[in-house]
Amino acid sequence: MQQVMEIMEQFKNHKSMEIYSKGVDFPSDFPIQPIHPDKPIKEGDCPICRGDGIVKVFENGIQHYAACICNKHNEQVGKAVEIMHRIQKMQRERKEQKTNKKSEEIQWQPFHTNAPIKEGDCPICRGEGHLRAMINGYEYIKRCVCIEKKIAMEQLQRTGIAESIKRYTFDSFQTPEEWQERLKQRALQFLNETNKWFFVGGQVGCGKTHICTAILGKFLKMGKSVKYIIWTNEIVRLKANKMDDENYQRIINPLLTTQVLYIDDFFKTEKDKRPSEADIRTAFEIINYRYVNSGLITIFSTEKTVDDIIDIDEAIGSRIHEKTKGYRNVILKDEGRNWRLRKEK
Repeated sequence: MQQVMEIMEQFKNHKSMEIYSKGVDFPSDFPIQPIHPDKPIKEGDCPICRGDGIVKVFENGIQHYAACICNKHNEQVGKAVEIMHRIQKMQRERKEQKTNKKSEEIQWQPFHTNAPIKEGDCPICRGEGHLRAMINGYEYIKRCVCIEKKIAMEQLQRTGIAESIKRYTFDSFQTPEEWQERLKQRALQFLNETNKWFFVGGQVGCGKTHICTAILGKFLKMGKSVKYIIWTNEIVRLKANKMDDENYQRIINPLLTTQVLYIDDFFKTEKDKRPSEADIRTAFEIINYRYVNSGLITIFSTEKTVDDIIDIDEAIGSRIHEKTKGYRNVILKDEGRNWRLRKEK
């Protein structure tokens, strides 16, 4: 133990004192990435760090480096880092308990507690947009959840899905057939999940986008940060900025870190061609990041099945297969299930 403590002392000023990997309980607010996300994984390599032994760690938007749990370059450092991680985890848990206790004691109130609530006003802040509280003799102000929802809706407005969220709801999702009712019930059950993914693939025009948008809308109302992308559009934008690291990170980081990401038409290509290697690498960067960081919900709608995706890239497909257990829906191809065509008739 003395030897371990000496190693800790040597490395106490380095961010490598934190250790993260699948199988270890790391905090969701410390997302990780391999140093070289495009590097192929050789036989025997760790799938988390891709054989590098270290990973990138994002702490409040700042990039640091950390030892991966597979790090065998220095076994003693690995042990020291693991022990330190456990200590820091306990410290964080104690701090969170204190913070939660304090939060419960704080009474957040609208600025004008007696102001009448007009039609359309938020009942929490009474239309003010902010709340206030007295803490240790000082006045604190914070944004109301209604403002957070408004900001998220404005972001969605720019993607063109804001109107769809109003139109594509669970109430408007028709279920005349048994498979539709099953899909709806699974989607409603999914709203209680915090670390699962939702997948619906198969038949064109069967309501895949509708049910996924309904899920997204519900999460938005819960106050979660949400992001919607059409894969065919977003992959073009990402590849166009690949050589400009600053722009690339600006575009991809929200996809990595948002609490809920909905990817529509995942891996859709012209004339059903196989996605390019560049498309696959970018998809892996997004999927793997959200896979190894707990608490990030991902929703997929696609014409492909999970097996199709595994055939394209096993690393991506296997991650989706694992995370969508219980929420993996495939609508068998049948023209009678194309409700878009049936409505036109």
